[in-house]
Amino acid sequence: MLSRTAEHLYWMSRYMERAENIARFLDVANRTAMSAPGNPDAFWRSVLSIAGGEKAFNTRYGQASAVNVVSYTVLDSTNPSSIYAALRSTRENAHAVRSVIPNELWEATNATWLEVKSMDGPRLREQGLIAFCEWVRERSHVFRGIVDGVMLRDERYHFLRLGTALERADNTARLIGVPLGGFSPGGAGADPFGHTHWAVVLRSVSALKAYRTVYGDEPRQANALDMLIQKSSMPRSLLFCLNKTMETLDEIGPDLECTRMVGALQAKLHWSKMDELLSEGLKEFVSSFITFNNHISTQLHEDFLMSA
Repeated sequence: MLSRTAEHLYWMSRYMERAENIARFLDVANRTAMSAPGNPDAFWRSVLSIAGGEKAFNTRYGQASAVNVVSYTVLDSTNPSSIYAALRSTRENAHAVRSVIPNELWEATNATWLEVKSMDGPRLREQGLIAFCEWVRERSHVFRGIVDGVMLRDERYHFLRLGTALERADNTARLIGVPLGGFSPGGAGADPFGHTHWAVVLRSVSALKAYRTVYGDEPRQANALDMLIQKSSMPRSLLFCLNKTMETLDEIGPDLECTRMVGALQAKLHWSKMDELLSEGLKEFVSSFITFNNHISTQLHEDFLMSA
């Protein structure tokens, strides 16, 4: 397969996953701002710190109000981190490889883009933010359902899986480290947030019911972090994403440097105790993980794709 084709497939799935996760971040901020005391703007600014583009937002909008943040992260075509831009990029990459992906995948991707392209402020307000975020998540589920249910398990499928897994790992890390409402996460034993915060975070990755199945109590930081970092059976945990990345690389590049890097990080998360992972604090762990995950992505480009 041409490296150009592999790159389009990889970024096609990354952008679709990114759109879903931005929707999840918005849902977190919306639910938390409505239920928690304090300054609502602090919760909406959390979305910017996760999704990126805070500097550009400050220049253009200033105040991190609900209206401004939603406008910037949902429909702003000039913001590369908006849902609009992510779905546009998904469609552009899909169009470039239309001849090698299933017709159902192209049609679903194109239909999603046409719907969000026609969206404006009044339509979004009429639909409601919660309903819109649910729609974005559903479209992402359709995308992955077609990939898993239709595609031949060849290199095309593997590069789509790589994009999803690495993007999801990045976004889960950003979510668990975000200082919602101005609070700063502590280490494994500290719990400055309380049950409400972790319930919202777990709900944002569709893991609240799974958490209660496993732990049987109200969300606590130590158990929530175990679920989101080291629980290999939880589809959005960091370890699960690394396991899937490693499985995929074993199929297409077992002897390459990017595979070695993923294996090293996978082993660290699998074998380390939580206290060891968070010895310098949750914020530091998240920052280190995101940096190393970005290095993996860069190395993957050097090993497989068009450009570094």
